[in-house]
Amino acid sequence: MTSSVDGLVSGLSTSTIINQLMQLEAAPQTRLKKQVSAEQTLQSNYQAVNARMLAVRNAAETLTSADTWNSVTVTSSSDAVSGVAGTGALTGTATFDVVRTATRHVASSAVPQSGSLTTNGSLTVTVGNKATSVAVTTDTAQGVADAINKADLGVRATVLTTTTGSVLQFSGTGTGAAKAFTIDGLTSGTTVITQGADALVTVGNPNAGGYQLTSADNNFTGLIPGVTVTVSKAATNVTVTADQNTAKLADAMQSLVNAINSAASDINNRSSYNATTKTSGALNGDPLVRGLRQSLLGQVSSGVEGLGSAAKLGVQLGRDGTVTFDRGKFLASLKEDPAAVKTAVQTKFAEGFRKTADAATNTTDGKLTQIIQGRDNVVRSLNKQIDDWDSRLADRKVALQRQYTALETTLGKLKDQSTWLAGQLSSLSSS
Repeated sequence: MTSSVDGLVSGLSTSTIINQLMQLEAAPQTRLKKQVSAEQTLQSNYQAVNARMLAVRNAAETLTSADTWNSVTVTSSSDAVSGVAGTGALTGTATFDVVRTATRHVASSAVPQSGSLTTNGSLTVTVGNKATSVAVTTDTAQGVADAINKADLGVRATVLTTTTGSVLQFSGTGTGAAKAFTIDGLTSGTTVITQGADALVTVGNPNAGGYQLTSADNNFTGLIPGVTVTVSKAATNVTVTADQNTAKLADAMQSLVNAINSAASDINNRSSYNATTKTSGALNGDPLVRGLRQSLLGQVSSGVEGLGSAAKLGVQLGRDGTVTFDRGKFLASLKEDPAAVKTAVQTKFAEGFRKTADAATNTTDGKLTQIIQGRDNVVRSLNKQIDDWDSRLADRKVALQRQYTALETTLGKLKDQSTWLAGQLSSLSSS
């Protein structure tokens, strides 16, 4: 570390002089820092445009996806029945009667006030066709319940206190005929409260070409391919319909229009010149981003191959450069000619926007991606130069401190010599 004497002899503020000289020395580094700031501003603007174009690409990809067009929505004519479409569900209609819903098997056994609960210290629990022997180590109502619950056979036992005394209640852990059970070995026997049974629906007249379907859990998958129908109570003449999810398609079209408008507006703000305020956007004059905006809006105004005007899809370009979407018109066109609309949107309209956006944002060779990466390389290079200047300026400051310290030391010596010489001359004058 180098120290300096701040004007003790010369009377100069050498630290101030050094700081001012260092500001001059640092001028090149200051210019580099301004360059970094300018590059980062440009980079952030390109990144913002890239994000808008990514939104366009994602919205367009949704409309080109087969899953979007194959999406099915399910409606039911009765509150007793509901339906959910799964992957690969097909459109169709099913009309049927719900004869009964699936029930859980429930049985009970009165607990004797005295004597043994079991005939020989064990029980036989039969679920479906499988019989299992269960040892009862404690011959009490709770002991019987604990033994059955511990065996984990699909039957749960509880002890209830009723107005007529204690009762053992047994319930199946699931619904359906396969979950029905019997319990043998209790001295009081058992009484069935609810018989475990499958849900039953009838399609048409079973005696005249119709058929019946059963379900252990109230869910039917055989009525419409890919659709799960759930019944909750008995009902007659129920119609379940699986149709194309047109609402989802309209939502996807709206999302694409919104993404186009957001991208076009953002690009316009960043690349235009405001004559009133005499200010320019950060990307003013950039041909790439302005070209992207023109391409987005141009694809709307130029129409759709094989269909004609985009207005047939409910999409129009206004004089102010804003794209509008008429949901009702789109749904009407879809209803009138679903195949033509699907082909036009999926393979032409949406695909055109997807290609435009992908050419700009692709992580490998997207034009915006390349610009952002190039700016990033420039910033890294400039920051390295700035770091090099830090070391150079630190060395220069040390050199200046040494120089001015040496100046003060030399001036101090000269002052001492001057004082001594003046003393000698004074002595000679006196002699």
